[in-house]
Amino acid sequence: MKKSAIILVIPITILAFFTLLPASLTAKPISIQAGVCVYPDPELGEKVFVEFPFVVNRNQFTFLPNDSLGDFLLGAVFAEIMLTDLEDRPVDSASIYFLTRAADSVDAANKESRLFNQLLMEIKPGVYKGKLTVLDVVNKNEGSFIYDRLEIEPVVTDHLNLSSIQFAHKISNAGPGENAERSGRVKSGRVIIPNPMGLYKEGDSNLYVYSELYNLAYDSSAPDSFLISYTILDEQSMIYHQYEDLPMAKQGTSSAVSDALNISAFAPGRYTLQLTATDMGSGEADTAGGSFIVFSRQGETPGLVSYQHRFPYDSCGLETKQRLVKYFLAPQEMTMLKGLNDVGKMRFIDQYFSDKDPDPATEINEFLNELFIRYIYANKNFSSLPGQGDGWSRDRGRILMQYGNWDQRDEVLTPAYGKPYEIWKYYKLQGGGVIFVFQDVEGYGDFKLVHSTATGEVFDSEWDYIVRGSDPNLNR
Repeated sequence: MKKSAIILVIPITILAFFTLLPASLTAKPISIQAGVCVYPDPELGEKVFVEFPFVVNRNQFTFLPNDSLGDFLLGAVFAEIMLTDLEDRPVDSASIYFLTRAADSVDAANKESRLFNQLLMEIKPGVYKGKLTVLDVVNKNEGSFIYDRLEIEPVVTDHLNLSSIQFAHKISNAGPGENAERSGRVKSGRVIIPNPMGLYKEGDSNLYVYSELYNLAYDSSAPDSFLISYTILDEQSMIYHQYEDLPMAKQGTSSAVSDALNISAFAPGRYTLQLTATDMGSGEADTAGGSFIVFSRQGETPGLVSYQHRFPYDSCGLETKQRLVKYFLAPQEMTMLKGLNDVGKMRFIDQYFSDKDPDPATEINEFLNELFIRYIYANKNFSSLPGQGDGWSRDRGRILMQYGNWDQRDEVLTPAYGKPYEIWKYYKLQGGGVIFVFQDVEGYGDFKLVHSTATGEVFDSEWDYIVRGSDPNLNR
């Protein structure tokens, strides 16, 4: 499915006008909401089309009058994504330069006005890191968003495959005069206003979603269809809401999928959306997942964020802080940490989490909060003995802390043969989804990781045969 490139034509006189202005010495860093959407379209060959949508509040930028263009104020934005490998060697980059305007100073200061855009790349499969930087061209103020780990899976050509789910504030049909190249948000005849971090307010009417489906079994002489199913899970991975299945006629071997799902009655909290596509002709199915948050209308923070006051990081000792970073530090970082004294170690870890803060302009470090909750949950539920407090170091605790909450957890406590086991399923991880199988090998309740399809984890062919044979959705 062909994607739209961003082409912007900016008058040279305007560029010069902004470039000559002095930098501001007192401006705060620009706050950014950003995400990533992966579209493994077989039409592109071996490379994968990746979008980096981002949103910034317009009132963070400086506006100046320019009478030559009209009676309004003008601002200018530069955004760039730098991609590196895990050793910080440059891989690729993309940038965009665009203008924004306000009617007057009151309009420019409007806190509700936001700027939406995205950066586009075609990337070879692999594991990367990324840094998205947004610059105010007028005063040279900037902000950044860090992608710690981007795993781009190889393009699938032999079975049904869903892309990432893109959340949006609004999706509408593009009009006949819609300039796809100019807006950079038109895909498959749809104008998409992205919501890259999936943040919605209590009472918002719709959750807009967009995805793409590839490798449909298509025969133009035999009309056929595929089925789309949406399921909402709550924070405990229990079904919160099930939408009515939607049959769609096939128009080719690929299709765009977009819907407006009613969430107006959803309580504040964190949710997971599971999108399942089923090819009615071949019987194949695939599932993609994505998390979103509904915030309280009164401004109260829901879900994970509210735990900050219950588990204050500042009161943690060095031992706990070292546990929190154990599964995330690169080997050279771990060596550096071990060589420091206790004060240096505390400062090193504090700086590490500060660098991971997705929104430094707020008082809350969402990355740290979520990790802390995983740590507490692991110690409470996965310790070798009740009250032992070592759940974070057991296999299930490590996987929870390193990869986050599962999309689905199947427990088989009384199998016909063998020891009890459980399967954790992550539908979006590493592109096509991965599983982890834990078994109570010794019979004392300490489940060991015996099989996984995740890169770098233990793989067991017998378990792979058992698990995939019991769940057709895993045969991908």
